[in-house]
Amino acid sequence: MRSTSSRRSAVALLLCGTLLWPYAPAVVAAEVVASTEPALLLKYAAPDLPDRSAREVLDPIPAIVAKELRIRWLPVPLELSGKDAVEIPVPDDAALRRIAGKVSLASDQMDKVESAAAERILDEAEKECRSYRFTEATRPFLAEIFLRRGILRLWEGKTSDAEALLSRVRALRPGFAPDPALFPPQVLSAWKATRQRRVPEAELLVESLPSGAEIFVDGERRGVTPARVRMKNIAPVRIRVSHPGYRSAETTGQWLPGDSEVLRFSLPGDRVARLGELLAGAAQGKGGGAGPLVEEIRAAAGTSRLAILMLEKEASGERLRARLYAGRPTGQDPVLLGEKSFPGGKKGAELSGKWTAETLAADGWPKAERPDRPWYNSAWFWGIVLTTAIAVVLGSGGGGGGSAGSPGGTVAVNF
Repeated sequence: MRSTSSRRSAVALLLCGTLLWPYAPAVVAAEVVASTEPALLLKYAAPDLPDRSAREVLDPIPAIVAKELRIRWLPVPLELSGKDAVEIPVPDDAALRRIAGKVSLASDQMDKVESAAAERILDEAEKECRSYRFTEATRPFLAEIFLRRGILRLWEGKTSDAEALLSRVRALRPGFAPDPALFPPQVLSAWKATRQRRVPEAELLVESLPSGAEIFVDGERRGVTPARVRMKNIAPVRIRVSHPGYRSAETTGQWLPGDSEVLRFSLPGDRVARLGELLAGAAQGKGGGAGPLVEEIRAAAGTSRLAILMLEKEASGERLRARLYAGRPTGQDPVLLGEKSFPGGKKGAELSGKWTAETLAADGWPKAERPDRPWYNSAWFWGIVLTTAIAVVLGSGGGGGGSAGSPGGTVAVNF
């Protein structure tokens, strides 16, 4: 019985150790996070430095510095564009009645062969439809508007334009077909010809200044400006363009099949880019004035520690030169802590990262001094203790098979 009990104890110890062991790293990590200070690192590459070369050096630096200093990096605060998202309203019953009335009035004008009046009323109805979100309630009206306008184009002898408009009807109402009893052969023939056409989609030409900005449609990357983007869904979408060193720009809109539009975005420089330009100018003796901007970014991030790392080509073009600045409180201009040249690539990233950490530490940033823990606070120590305890329990229970009359587990020997 003692052997069985010992084995149960060993199993219990093993289970407890297994349950508690995963929490040991979390506890240690929590202590490390609690002891770090929030900080912000702004990285700026000179415009003449290729983006790939700059990223190879700048991207690994925050992780390298964080190993040497007792800090945790905060994300760079986004600069608000001051442009609210456009909310496209859903049409209510009154709006739908107005649109229906206009479509009906246009049909009456067509019956009177008043083409100009009908065209004007259809334009008004389409404009009002487009001011609301495209829904199942508005699509039939839009399809009717395109159908009526297609008939007007046939009256004018513009067959190709009429077929293009009828194709848009097919895209909006895939199950619709003109009733031969209600429509003349000319319309039926044009409708049949639309079957040879590809179902139209909205097509946007997206441009930006500067060009080369990435295009995102509802978060999905769709190319680089300038580029043509097709819209398959008849629903509001958000289009955003993003370029390194510039603030992103976006717009919300909706487009119908067959629509074509040119979207032009002018991307202003972001705060980090403006800051880099100010510091570059100050280094060349062209004034300063970066203090208020640094204070704005620091306040938005909610930290008192801010560093700025600038990277540029040396005159020879073979090596890179890094300049490190540290922000100062009360809107003062950042202070140049030092500058040094490095090779490019991974080696340059490692060297510049260590140099950045050493320079910031010399400026008073907290070093990552890992306190010496007592040996009995080590997770490995308690793991060894747990393993030893299990072995002792198993070992002490192993001799229980000797004399049945020895409850203590010892072996009785008679001389």
